[in-house]
Amino acid sequence: MEDILGHLTDRKKNAERIGSQLYTEKNWNAIIDGIRQMDPNFASFIEQVPYGSIYPRADLNLQKREIIAITALCQLNLKPQLKSHIIAALNVGVTKEEILELFLHLAMFIGFPTVLDGLRVAHEVFEKRGI
Repeated sequence: MEDILGHLTDRKKNAERIGSQLYTEKNWNAIIDGIRQMDPNFASFIEQVPYGSIYPRADLNLQKREIIAITALCQLNLKPQLKSHIIAALNVGVTKEEILELFLHLAMFIGFPTVLDGLRVAHEVFEKRGI
């Protein structure tokens, strides 16, 4: 049992480390606390699986993971999550120019209307950050 608990502790530490890099520690805690208020089990899942186990894997860096997330969320037109991951991408060093180039590239594959919606979300983030 101790081995399993230790592994869960490592996942939680990973989630805190990754979440703080992507969103800042204050925002990460607010995100997890907000989810925890809706459903504590889902908050634990978020900490243990995506941010505790998948994001820390070494084969893709955080910049690439966020570009992938932006791509998928733009395609699915999930604007609140897209905004969150554009913020995270900027926080880990993806540039405004790279994000704009990503949207231009995506237009060929997922269509102009979908990308235009994503571009509007990105523009809101860029304006708020003054970039």
